[in-house]
Amino acid sequence: MTYPEFIEYIKKRAAEELSYSPESMEYYPEGYTSDDPKKLEWIMDCNIKYTGKKGISLLTDILTLERPLNDKIKTFHRVAVKLLYEDAQTIGDDAAFGKIREIAEELDDPGIDHSFADRRSGSSYDAIRPQLILRPLNYGLHIRELNGCVYKRRGDLCLVLYQLLGNAGKSVVSSKIKRSELKNWDMEGKEEQVMNDALENTARLFPACVYNKKEDKEVDFLSSDITKEDMMDAFGGTLLSTFANINGAVALFYPGVAEKMMKIMGGAFSAVFMNINDVMILRKNDPNARRFAQAAGTSSKMGEMLSNKCYICDEKGIRTV
Repeated sequence: MTYPEFIEYIKKRAAEELSYSPESMEYYPEGYTSDDPKKLEWIMDCNIKYTGKKGISLLTDILTLERPLNDKIKTFHRVAVKLLYEDAQTIGDDAAFGKIREIAEELDDPGIDHSFADRRSGSSYDAIRPQLILRPLNYGLHIRELNGCVYKRRGDLCLVLYQLLGNAGKSVVSSKIKRSELKNWDMEGKEEQVMNDALENTARLFPACVYNKKEDKEVDFLSSDITKEDMMDAFGGTLLSTFANINGAVALFYPGVAEKMMKIMGGAFSAVFMNINDVMILRKNDPNARRFAQAAGTSSKMGEMLSNKCYICDEKGIRTV
């Protein structure tokens, strides 16, 4: 099957099996760009997500699929169709389409609270507060889209305030909160409180976890009695993440996590954000940290790039070396 035939194959199956109308499917070729600021932001996000590179023109072909979830909400699914075609050469056309079906099924029932629009536009902070979470982004890669948003920088990464719309297990449906919205909730000038509330929500919804070698499974980091010997691999490191392996880089900032990690490690330790989903924990000044940081400087299938710097965690906090 040629590449153009594969695109038509995907469109046909999406229409027949997943109820996407032909009008709701749009193909954007590599090199596509736009003067529309929102479309340009979308292009840049696609580039980072699928190629790990910056650019104001698409660096790979994208097929978008859109359909209504209900009378207020639409689901929007983008497919890096050229990359999917390359996968199809190995796993087959049907298995490649299965990746689209899997995501579409998650989007059909992502646990979205359909009253979220009213909460977002309302004036009650108490109503919106349980839906606030933090997600990690590399500041340099996302600087344009962060304009007007609420976030806290730490080195070359930032923790960004979002509204959680749904949690589909393997993915999170969310939307950035604009600084102007805080005024509507009478929280203008109280950004620190809002960020702390969101961090506590994130820790509750996506608990921090590490792999316990003795038990051969991931365990809740804060509630377990795990030891250094239980979690360290042969290279003297361990990955900190969340059970869903979603936005696990935020886990290091959860209340109590860095403090407990220092107790386990016997004091200050090094941390490398391998991507937005994982943090490599190493002993302080471990020579492997630089090597890991260099590897973390590009996005991969494991997750979007977050930082290429080494961090140190001690009584003063979490900061770059």
